[in-house]
Amino acid sequence: MKLRAIVHASELLTGTGVRAKDGRRIDEDDLGRIADGAMVYSIKKVGGRDVPHRIEWVGTTSTLPKKYARIKKQDLKGKRALVPGLIDCHTHLVFAGDRAAEFARRCAGETYEQIKASGGGIISTVRATRDASESELLRLAIPRVKESMSFGVRTLEIKSGYGLSVESELKILRVIRALRGKFPEVTIRSTFLGAHSYPGEMGREAYCDLVCDEMLPRVAREKLADTCDVFVDEGYFTVEAAQRILARAKELGMAAKVHADELSDTGSAAFAVGIGALSADHLLRISEAGVRALAASETTAVLLPGTAFFLNAAQAPGRKLIAAGARVALSTDFNPGTCTTLSLPLVMTIAALQIGLSRAEIFAATTYNAACALGLGRSKGTLEKGKDADFWVMPFDRFEGCYSRFGWTA
Repeated sequence: MKLRAIVHASELLTGTGVRAKDGRRIDEDDLGRIADGAMVYSIKKVGGRDVPHRIEWVGTTSTLPKKYARIKKQDLKGKRALVPGLIDCHTHLVFAGDRAAEFARRCAGETYEQIKASGGGIISTVRATRDASESELLRLAIPRVKESMSFGVRTLEIKSGYGLSVESELKILRVIRALRGKFPEVTIRSTFLGAHSYPGEMGREAYCDLVCDEMLPRVAREKLADTCDVFVDEGYFTVEAAQRILARAKELGMAAKVHADELSDTGSAAFAVGIGALSADHLLRISEAGVRALAASETTAVLLPGTAFFLNAAQAPGRKLIAAGARVALSTDFNPGTCTTLSLPLVMTIAALQIGLSRAEIFAATTYNAACALGLGRSKGTLEKGKDADFWVMPFDRFEGCYSRFGWTA
């Protein structure tokens, strides 16, 4: 087994206390901070490339066991921090087209709903994505994954949802599968979001039939998705439709996720809890009952503060969720219309300033808690022996450097 070591990290944050508390009500003592930290990990060959595999040892540099004395080491010289690889647990990374003009329209006073009614919004991206070939979508997606990685992301969820037809949804999911082959150093989770909207050529009920009777069986047969998501909101899908779609997905072996209570309070956060969803995402309009339901559940509350920022909307009640005992994660929601950044650190900045999350809460929300939102909490999100060797050697000497210096690029 080939081993590598990293030594003299200015600070190494293991996150052991975050895991021990299941990501809830986190404080600074839970970060497992090690000054002058070191880590030993194994590597494996994937496609002829060396890729980090498993963590073998974590501690201070001065206590590095003698049996590791001769292995190849990366010396951070006390100038760079070492943290778990960041996890972006909600993105829409595969698409074609551009919606910059819609941003200008919104800045001039039009609402998201008005733009949608005039043929913009999700449907405009659907048209461009349907017209693009699989190879073109892959060409567009590759630099996006690289950009995400440059911000410390080592696990990335990608949703479909810009096809809204059998073949176009499958095309997007096949691109996500191809990205896994291109980036073996990144864990990419695939989510089927066929119920993102419904196409203009088909009514909502008929489209639900198509999702359940044709799309989901094809997705399952080709093993193209780990999870299934539904956009539950006014003008999109009802709780009843989501119940049907996600029950069918469960029969076919896919875990559930829910776009919940974003544009209005539909009770979809509580619905997500009731069906045992991995996560309920957005939550801008969540009710008190929804907060209580999430706090008492294993469903992770995924906040997307970059989206509220970009839409100039009120943020989700993150402090209320945390105080109630919910497990809270952060993600970019990268997409072409309502959040156009791949910088998870920039999203951390917004969460710190507009929601009031602390350093410890932001760390938990982008590591262990985000792993739980993808069903990966047992293997990812902390730096501990036996865990996946997903880590980020930061270009900063402390974790908060990545979001206090907002807007930085690698």
